[in-house]
Amino acid sequence: MTDRIHGGNCLKRNIIDFSVNTNPLGLPKGLSDIISKNTDRILRYPDPSSERLKRKLAALHRVGPENITMGNGSIELIYLIPAAFKIKKALIITPTFSEYEFAVRSNGLNPAFFNVSEKDNFNINCGKLSERLPRHDAVFLCNPNNPTGSVLHNDDVLYLSRLDRKRKGLLILDEAFIEFNTDSKRTTIISEAVKNGSLVILRSLTKFFAMPGLRLGYVIGHKRIIERIVKLQYPWNVNGLAQLAGEKVLADKVYMDRTRLFIAKERQYMFERLGNVKGLKVYPSSANFILCKLVNAPVQGSGELTQRLLRKGIYIRACGNFRGLNDKFFRVAVRRRDDNNLLINSIEKALR
Repeated sequence: MTDRIHGGNCLKRNIIDFSVNTNPLGLPKGLSDIISKNTDRILRYPDPSSERLKRKLAALHRVGPENITMGNGSIELIYLIPAAFKIKKALIITPTFSEYEFAVRSNGLNPAFFNVSEKDNFNINCGKLSERLPRHDAVFLCNPNNPTGSVLHNDDVLYLSRLDRKRKGLLILDEAFIEFNTDSKRTTIISEAVKNGSLVILRSLTKFFAMPGLRLGYVIGHKRIIERIVKLQYPWNVNGLAQLAGEKVLADKVYMDRTRLFIAKERQYMFERLGNVKGLKVYPSSANFILCKLVNAPVQGSGELTQRLLRKGIYIRACGNFRGLNDKFFRVAVRRRDDNNLLINSIEKALR
């Protein structure tokens, strides 16, 4: 079982944190003022089912409010799904977000794993995966995947979801990072989820809108799927300020478009610059982070590199605790150009 370590855990001050995958542009314009002017919401109980926010999300995704339920971060929903659907044999595609495994085990189950190949840049071979599906009643798929950044486009995801539908299994599709992908509309299959009782889609608002401290996620699916999840949710699970923030940021189309273009440009820049660093292998990404591997580098592993960079005020995500990776791997978030240049130059010096 993997260690329970995530990005964003560095407690030192004045650190440029490349371990956390949130929007480097910061909060949408005016959101801080909106929150500070509505602190009276703390005095009242929040809407127990976040109806206003659900309606705004439903309009954005062109689905019905009955096809959505909100969570205290998508992590709440990840933990509820195994219990809601009485999953008995879960398959997790690795390397990936470790909380899927913890969620399955918290329900008294031992998951199975489908390991993707490094030689394929961690892209999923859907043919091989489909051979494993009949032995399991649920599959966890992160798309784009954390930490590899690999992505399946909707034709492949539709293929997998329809296989699950035939055998009455469940595809749990985590799209927490999909909004950072400029091709997100061609990647998501939300329109399929609302009519397919074998597919559930997880989304996060906190990463794209740079507000992880507010904890705000949601799930999209067929009405029957949503009803099963809602039965296990406790009331007032999303606080009033988080609901308000969610309502406001969804109206900021300028911020959304600017973010996608910014991430695409900086991701490509980082990919090319890091790819020229001697001792590094860099993997293509469709998210707001990049996976790297130390190859014949003059450090013992990503743990040692992390400590060297930390002395320079930079924190990266060592990936040795991801199932399917080892201590040669690390992940870096896409940040602003000055920060990115500082990271790249510091890695070059550390690997000389």
